[in-house]
Amino acid sequence: MENRLKELRKLKGLTQEQFAKLVGISQAYVSDIEKGKKDIDFTLAKKFADVLNVKPYELMPADWQPTTITPDEQKILDMIRKTTAPDNIQSETSKAE
Repeated sequence: MENRLKELRKLKGLTQEQFAKLVGISQAYVSDIEKGKKDIDFTLAKKFADVLNVKPYELMPADWQPTTITPDEQKILDMIRKTTAPDNIQSETSKAE
């Protein structure tokens, strides 16, 4: 499967060997992942992301990345957040009055 490991690794200025050492796998395994010969192992995705300082989903192909939301979607999200605010915020506001 296509992934962004090589791109993200190079942005960090790491060679395959350096990256492999930081993650605790072989350079050959990194090479196979970057070439699409092996998939990113789910258990290693978090380690990869930590070393690269990215979210695990950012390792996936660009077309799998979350897209920005529209202004209308943002309004809906804001309304949802207001209705799910913790009760303690309400009580702290009442104390201030």
